[in-house]
Amino acid sequence: MKFAYKVFPKDKYGTPAYSAMLNVHLALTVPNAPRTKRFEAIIDSGASRCMFHADIGRYLGLDLQKGDYERTQGIAGSSDAWIHPVRLYVPGGPIDIQAAFKEGLPIGGLLGMNGFFDHFLVNFCYPLLACEIERIGQA
Repeated sequence: MKFAYKVFPKDKYGTPAYSAMLNVHLALTVPNAPRTKRFEAIIDSGASRCMFHADIGRYLGLDLQKGDYERTQGIAGSSDAWIHPVRLYVPGGPIDIQAAFKEGLPIGGLLGMNGFFDHFLVNFCYPLLACEIERIGQA
């Protein structure tokens, strides 16, 4: 599947920002669990795991602090996150993953190494402002 990068408004220097984003859904891992509405998540090769905004976890009915605690470290510093099993709906079918949920995440989600890159071949082609993903293994 090939798709164009999303273009964000220009910064104060007149430079636009681009990100490879994918529309996804989340659900609990129980049979017939309702899904979230579709939302955009950044395909992030710098993220060690998939991470989603805490509000999405609460929408699913998770008691976030009953998950496994993890102290995350990013370019903005460290913060608290809680790990829960969820079903990630992506092209090629759902994937059961262990995802982090974090307060204050500035976007809906990050698709990281653990939970996304271990299921897809990902090709970022910045000069063409496009990303291509190919599912590996079973859906």
